[in-house]
Amino acid sequence: MADGLFMPDGSFRPFSAAELSTELATRQNAGVYYAELEGWLSTLPDPDPVLRKRGDEATVLRDLSADDQVATAMLSRKNRVLNCPHFNLRAGAVEGEEPTPEAEELFRRFRQDLERTNQRSIISAMLDAPFYGYTPLELIWKMDGDWWHIVDIIARPFHWFRFDSKNLPVFVGEYGLFCAEPQPLPPGKFVFVAHHATYDNPYGLRLLSRCLWPVSFKRGGLTFYARFVERHGMPWVVGEAPSQAKPAEKAEMARNLARMVQDAVAVIPHGANVKLESAGQTQGEIHEKFLARQDKAISKILMGQTLTVEMEGKNSQAAAQTHNDVAEGLADSDKAMVCDAWNEIAWLYAQVNAAPGVLAPVAAYEEPDDLNKQADLDKKLTEIGAEFTEEHFTEVYGLKPGEFQVRGAAAPLPDAEGTATDFAAPAARKMRMAGNTRVAEKAQKTLDAAIVKMLPKALRASNTFVGEVEAAIHQAKSYDDLQDRLVELLAPAMTPRTLENFLACAMTAAAGHGATAIEAEIEDDGQEEA
Repeated sequence: MADGLFMPDGSFRPFSAAELSTELATRQNAGVYYAELEGWLSTLPDPDPVLRKRGDEATVLRDLSADDQVATAMLSRKNRVLNCPHFNLRAGAVEGEEPTPEAEELFRRFRQDLERTNQRSIISAMLDAPFYGYTPLELIWKMDGDWWHIVDIIARPFHWFRFDSKNLPVFVGEYGLFCAEPQPLPPGKFVFVAHHATYDNPYGLRLLSRCLWPVSFKRGGLTFYARFVERHGMPWVVGEAPSQAKPAEKAEMARNLARMVQDAVAVIPHGANVKLESAGQTQGEIHEKFLARQDKAISKILMGQTLTVEMEGKNSQAAAQTHNDVAEGLADSDKAMVCDAWNEIAWLYAQVNAAPGVLAPVAAYEEPDDLNKQADLDKKLTEIGAEFTEEHFTEVYGLKPGEFQVRGAAAPLPDAEGTATDFAAPAARKMRMAGNTRVAEKAQKTLDAAIVKMLPKALRASNTFVGEVEAAIHQAKSYDDLQDRLVELLAPAMTPRTLENFLACAMTAAAGHGATAIEAEIEDDGQEEA
């Protein structure tokens, strides 16, 4: 059968394997002019819209970290990942299966090589990718016997690299475009940690480039604001000279007032008046709001929100929680980026050392389960009637069997042969179905005597309360109804543990006496039939 597809109109459209295996929408086919050029002209220009608008290179981004707001936001975002203790490396395995011995050995050696490196510094360098677009990591290898060991992982300056027309990274050095010939990178030597890189923009999304204008406005505003405070922060000394004063007298008065600014002492002519005038507060507030606007813009770009970086004014708890959730979302994205980089490093390590088919080690942030949420869920399930076993608490909460006790029905009573027999529910049903009044009354009296005997001394001393208990027993319509009535009567007078133990004993005794009554009824029926 020929390869092809049936179209919606019913027609058949054949295609060849060559058409499916080759690229069509490439830069060469799209007519991009620099795709066929050689040398540095063959590298892709940086498509960052802010850098192109300003006519700057990406090297200007390094200076932005000198701004206090930029540095604070960068460190705050990175520390959410750096301070997370749940990063873990494990041997690779098929899901649901145990790692093979070869995978375990590969992981052991990989972990041993990483102990020589500073993993925190490596992860910190990986987390620079969102700010600069990408982070190049160079792997330093060393051959020892028949094994390639990773000696170190070094983050290189991002502006030393560019991308060619096939989106492959090339080394251009410090001078970038002035490099005579970009050098292709050898395979297995570099790992690039990219932030939202695309085919059209392999350089990644640079957040710091979006901070160029706010930082520029902020620096210019700070300079103007400093001049404003210096000029208008101190009060103005205004002198009113007499109308008959001559120009020379006015000039002398001005010199005296100028000295007064420093010495606070001045001699003025008779009839002159001196006032201290200060600039209004409105002008200063305008500049402060302008600078605060730039800081908020920087925080939104780098952190996605503002309240986790600075707290100004009154903010509700809901707003603070919402902003924190946004920051946590960015942290989860950064963790995934870090894991992808480590997994690529581990994959390269497996390619050069392991046999085909051996799975590479896997990196992941394995967050522990939220036990508070699990406890809330268990509470809700218990309220609607669910009962949990000891296995649930040992597996979900990690408790030891001797550390807790599961609340439940009383242990079944042993029968004549010593085996446990649970006859509570059948005995209750048989009791309701029995028609022998004499046996039922005899069993009822026996049950009443047993309950009175088991009551604590303090409760047994109260005849009124005992009467209420007896009345509840007589009025009970079912086994469950009897238990509910006893709970209502005994709960105010007993502690929870005492009440629980009493009810367990009482209901067990009730079941036992009920079974005895049924057996007696059966014997009586047998004698009557005989």
